[in-house]
Amino acid sequence: MVEDTSLAGDVARRLEEDILQGTIRPGQRLDERELSERYGVSRTPVREALQRLSASGLASARGRQGLQVAQFSVADLLDALSVVASLEALAASQAARRITQEQRAVLEAAHAACGAAIAEGDYDAFYTANIGFHDAIASASHNRVLQDELRRLSVKTAPYRRAITFQPGRMPQSQPEHAAVLAAILRNDAAAAGERMAHHVSLLSEGIADFLHFVRSSEHAGLFKDEA
Repeated sequence: MVEDTSLAGDVARRLEEDILQGTIRPGQRLDERELSERYGVSRTPVREALQRLSASGLASARGRQGLQVAQFSVADLLDALSVVASLEALAASQAARRITQEQRAVLEAAHAACGAAIAEGDYDAFYTANIGFHDAIASASHNRVLQDELRRLSVKTAPYRRAITFQPGRMPQSQPEHAAVLAAILRNDAAAAGERMAHHVSLLSEGIADFLHFVRSSEHAGLFKDEA
């Protein structure tokens, strides 16, 4: 795949990054004028970037209000996360077989950054480091198609995964799970790496009722779209 270096492509990537980092939240209206001012470009590349986000499912139309960042229902989120778990497991499995010596060092550094953030009790730093850890594994898979699909779903589910990170007790719990994935990859055990990653990502193994209660708290209200 040829990398898109157009201005619209750049705006689309910056929008994705803002969604990934939680700066722009699910359900938030995507106004062309505001975004053109935000990114310092004309409305034409913003309009094209929004069309790209809409085509990829990251933005959705909401009547006269125009486009907004896509929202999940609870059922849709669980379905999406089950797909993410499968893709992440495949990435970990392939990384165990294909990782280079240089990528081993990158992955170990990402794991260490997660540990440092936990030690400091810095949720924002951990969230960023956690993205780096998962991205390093995807990169080590050397599977561009898989990386593209993971990127699209990661951006779409990011606000919800960010809420999971902020759930009490979740951050320190992630580190031994990461350590198990890391160890399997470094010893080139593809089966174990895939199994450990699937367990780590899948919410079905978590206290789902506690999670849903947490994300529906006042701080995280509005993540989910209304269900009939």
